[in-house]
Amino acid sequence: MIRLLVPLIFLLLSCADGPPASAEPPSSGARTEIPETIVQDQIAYTRDQTPEAPLENVPPPAQPTTPTPRPKPVPPPPPTNAAPAPPPAPAPAAASQDAPDHQLWNQLLQRYVSANGRVNYEGFRQDSAQLKKYLKLLGRAVPDDGWSRDEALAYWINAYNAFTIQLILDHWPVNSIRDIDEPWAQKFIRLEGKSYSLDQIEHQIIRPTFSEPRIHFALVCAAVSCPPLANQAYTAPRLEEMLTKATRSFINNEQFNVTQEEVVRVSPLFDWYAEDFGDVTKFLNTYLRTNIPAGKELYFLDYDWDLND
Repeated sequence: MIRLLVPLIFLLLSCADGPPASAEPPSSGARTEIPETIVQDQIAYTRDQTPEAPLENVPPPAQPTTPTPRPKPVPPPPPTNAAPAPPPAPAPAAASQDAPDHQLWNQLLQRYVSANGRVNYEGFRQDSAQLKKYLKLLGRAVPDDGWSRDEALAYWINAYNAFTIQLILDHWPVNSIRDIDEPWAQKFIRLEGKSYSLDQIEHQIIRPTFSEPRIHFALVCAAVSCPPLANQAYTAPRLEEMLTKATRSFINNEQFNVTQEEVVRVSPLFDWYAEDFGDVTKFLNTYLRTNIPAGKELYFLDYDWDLND
């Protein structure tokens, strides 16, 4: 028993004396130093466990910014040698208020003229009232400066042909226009209060005014050797087309012109009106399917004056 109490008493006495004199008491403001690796491990652990928790000295995340708009593309400068703009299309010429409607004449031609130009004069006689109505329409006004060229030329071609039909009917029955006394010199045509002959219309108005050689294949003299009478009225919108068609058809028809044989024989029209055609061979070759060889001499056929019925 005594052995056990001795060590215990010794221990109690040691604690009452306090710590050794060499030991300094800890300052109330001092803190225990923690190794750096432990601190880093604790920070890492905290981040892993609570990633949402804010950390000291960590900058806040960058706020999204509005994207800078892209500049609009700048068009290239205009070329310095730009091609000129095409000229505006010409506006169609306004129809003259005085130009007649040729529909009455067109209806008569469709009824009484065949595709090859043969004329049914008996049919025209039966429809003479409509023919006279058309001639009266022509007589109300003749072309003036207010008419377009094509309106005026279509008028005079239709007038010449319609009054030629009327001339034949006025002397019916006849076998040839030459059976009539001075058929081209008679002033039987009344237009706007004045009297005209067929010769005046052709030689004093159409030829000098229009200088158009193709009219010789549109004006019809009621004879077999004349160019066939078109079974449609000439109109301003179709004038060019119809003149070209009449010219080409006549020149390539061997009934009127034989151009592909050893001896070239053509219509006397090319002799009578040579001044209108200029170089006759050149004019013919403009419309022929096969040209007349250079240097070929032209001969002229006889003209058949029998009625084109």
